[in-house]
Amino acid sequence: MSIFRAYDIRGIYGRDLTDEMMKKIGMAVGTCNPGNFTVGRDFREHGAQLDKAFTSGLIKTGSNAYLIGTCPAGLCVFANWKLKNNVAAYVTASHLPKEWNGVKFFHQDGVGFFEQENKKLEEIQALGNFRKGEGSVKDVKGMEEEYMNFIAERIQPEKIKVVVDFGNGAACLIVPRILKKLSVEAKFLFDWPDPSFSNRDPEPKPESLTALCRKVVEEEADLGIAFDADGDRAVYVDEKGGVIMTEQGAVLFIRDIMKTRRGPVVANIECSSLIEDEVKKYGEPVFRIPVGHTFLVQETKKHNAVFGIEKSGHICVPKFFRFDDAIINSIYMIEIVSKIGRKISEALKEMPTEFFERVEIDCSDDIKFEVVDKIKEKAMENYENINTIDGVRIDFPDSWALIRASNTSPKLRLSIEAKDKRRMNELKRDMMNLIDSVLRRYEK
Repeated sequence: MSIFRAYDIRGIYGRDLTDEMMKKIGMAVGTCNPGNFTVGRDFREHGAQLDKAFTSGLIKTGSNAYLIGTCPAGLCVFANWKLKNNVAAYVTASHLPKEWNGVKFFHQDGVGFFEQENKKLEEIQALGNFRKGEGSVKDVKGMEEEYMNFIAERIQPEKIKVVVDFGNGAACLIVPRILKKLSVEAKFLFDWPDPSFSNRDPEPKPESLTALCRKVVEEEADLGIAFDADGDRAVYVDEKGGVIMTEQGAVLFIRDIMKTRRGPVVANIECSSLIEDEVKKYGEPVFRIPVGHTFLVQETKKHNAVFGIEKSGHICVPKFFRFDDAIINSIYMIEIVSKIGRKISEALKEMPTEFFERVEIDCSDDIKFEVVDKIKEKAMENYENINTIDGVRIDFPDSWALIRASNTSPKLRLSIEAKDKRRMNELKRDMMNLIDSVLRRYEK
């Protein structure tokens, strides 16, 4: 599979992604998007040399590189915004294991590069017809302080105790300093850089957060927070050590936002109907969008939304800025919980119960999108309420199912939500039969 993916460029270092390839990527993006670039990275073992290779290629095209070094992803995008540079380039493989690396690109407004933009870079680097020029390199200082001050001026938590699990990722470089500045009582787990991510999975999945859940209970903390490797997603844990569903956390954000402003909410096609249940109380619409944080940022801006959410945990709170930043969002969650006047678990109990399950089905990259198209055709023959903005979502009065091709792996993903387990199992059976009926054609 190509390293030029739907939302970023990534591969296994030394096999799919080399220093020479990264230099060509720098030359390709400098050819396609000439201008000023903010360049940052996480601290994976090969990050510094890939950063150097990328920058060396970039300046050969006449573009300029503003280097901010190791930092969380949000700080790189924030710095690009404050510097009024054209593109942020962040060297990372996000939540993937230690042997992976790559680069994410963001426009000045925080919208990430779309698939067609990444594919254009692939074409340019393959042809080798690069722009020629003589750019410059500048080390940028002081962005951490500016970022911390930006947050401290807008968010002021009351007395609260939190536990933060950094997973040895990039958020540990700045979050402790922000919490100290805000006088938040905090305990930390895995709060030192470790390129091997030896203490837990770099993706904060519920099954990898047992240490955090236990520590929250032991410390009698009000809230737990876990970051992914590059600090662009956060997962929350209640005071009982229970992992909070992404959409439940979103409801807490929405309730606080709607106290002072009104507007639409954007949610991707896979998000729970909890979002509609909450937003309709305020007489506002929910716009469903395709999966992908790039779409999230773009559509939040397009609809002038007050909030945007991805099932994976990417969140936009435009009253701060329109791009998604798990660090500022997590500090905002700390403020919300500190002022809510009761335990988080009590607030969660008020929310409707939704049963959710995701099933992954192996399916070759060569045929997965064609398979989904065939499933759409069959679904439209048999069901009424169909949404095809990303795969096929079928809505029922008491449930919904979504079938889509993964953008990053050779799989189909079936997501199901229902009001009770019986209905969820029934719907799962029907959807698996629908998928199997199409897949069987390709096995002959």
